[in-house]
Amino acid sequence: MKHFNWKKTYDTGIVEIDKQHRHLFEIANAFYDELFSETFMADNNKIFTILEDLKVYSEFHYRYEKNIYPKEILHRYVHIENMLAERIAELNDLYKSNNIIVLYGFAEFLRKWLLKHIIVLETKDFKEILKKEVINLCCN
Repeated sequence: MKHFNWKKTYDTGIVEIDKQHRHLFEIANAFYDELFSETFMADNNKIFTILEDLKVYSEFHYRYEKNIYPKEILHRYVHIENMLAERIAELNDLYKSNNIIVLYGFAEFLRKWLLKHIIVLETKDFKEILKKEVINLCCN
């Protein structure tokens, strides 16, 4: 079951970025599928493997974006990127000392994080700035 569905409006027009965003959706869906499956057990390590994949891939993705997008775009959501890695790092210890409720809280955080990341990039402002930058790259 898909918890996050890609919408055409999320497309940035940059094939590689859109591909990476879709992959972030896939990882988030895997997390939700595992967490909310009927067979999920409290000692499940697969969920932490998925979270590690999410952390590593989001860091890779952000590094990629830093090389593509102009600074005036990146400054808008740099704090969003940092929050994900910080929350994932906290989860292991919190989960061991607490319970499954910690993962449910993270699921809500992940939903908001993913949508904020994508929505920031789908704004008209963003697309106008990006269009100017692409024209500058092509023509200068």
